[in-house]
Amino acid sequence: MDDEQTSHRAQFDFSNRVTAGETQNDEDARRVAAGNSTQENKVLEWKTTLHQIGLDVVRTDRSLEFYEKPSNLAKLWDILAIYSWLDPDIGYCQGMSDLCSPMVVLFHNEADAFWCFERLMHRLRENFRCTDQAVGVQKQLANLGLVLQVIDPKLYKHLDELGGGSFIFAFRMLMVLFRREFSFSDSLYLWEIMWALEFDPDEGHPSDVRGKQPVIHVSRHPIRDGWILRRGRTLYKWGKFERQNIKYGEGDAHEIPIVVFCAASIFESQRLRLQGAVGLDEVLKILNDVTGKLDAKKACKEALKLHKKYLLKAASMGGRRH
Repeated sequence: MDDEQTSHRAQFDFSNRVTAGETQNDEDARRVAAGNSTQENKVLEWKTTLHQIGLDVVRTDRSLEFYEKPSNLAKLWDILAIYSWLDPDIGYCQGMSDLCSPMVVLFHNEADAFWCFERLMHRLRENFRCTDQAVGVQKQLANLGLVLQVIDPKLYKHLDELGGGSFIFAFRMLMVLFRREFSFSDSLYLWEIMWALEFDPDEGHPSDVRGKQPVIHVSRHPIRDGWILRRGRTLYKWGKFERQNIKYGEGDAHEIPIVVFCAASIFESQRLRLQGAVGLDEVLKILNDVTGKLDAKKACKEALKLHKKYLLKAASMGGRRH
């Protein structure tokens, strides 16, 4: 009986969370319209997001038995709601629940899950920045186009001629770090590999404060300077991806993250089929066909090869973007 009461209580609590964004909105709107404080305006905007969070939470990873418990859905809701309040510049956007869900599954303690999600968003938050002109992830889509243009100009030209030069069909891959392309467990394995490959022991230093520029500016080529400054330390402290940046990076060629090269590796693995595509619908179908059939370790190995190839070609071009 106690377990049943607990379950009913959890269901009740989560239902209250889901509907929180719908309650008192009319009253809040009247108060803001009457000229109340900026803080109340912030509260109104936050409450507006709560309903969307509730809608997305109940659709996230529904195949997992873990989320059959309303209390676990409530944890996911809480973390997303709190994050949207603490980071009002970004707020909440669709896709964040896919990134947060693994943290809730992996960490029993809700506070641990929140801070791991916050650190993940520290990496990815600019992808979710929206303006009237653009969505932040479009920068990474442009980077994907740049990489393919350098390493496989024929494939790039074909996709561009089909009207796919914006690479919008890779939007989901980059936005939620391949959560839909790989199974739940494989996507987490992929994340761990990517982050290990990108590891930089200098990150997290007390002087590394969000929003601040590097303290030392030696020249126009910080990666080359980094190589000079780091010669006295073993290079193996850096992940393989970062080691390649240090060895071969030139100009701004090192700024593209590994996730873009993982996406490029998927395109290269389907190169022949993509070159035979006669329309964007077919391109999208080809990319959707690989869902659940990809190998995380192989994708990262191919990404490293493409990364080195890109850096060497970019260096031969003088570090310029084309």
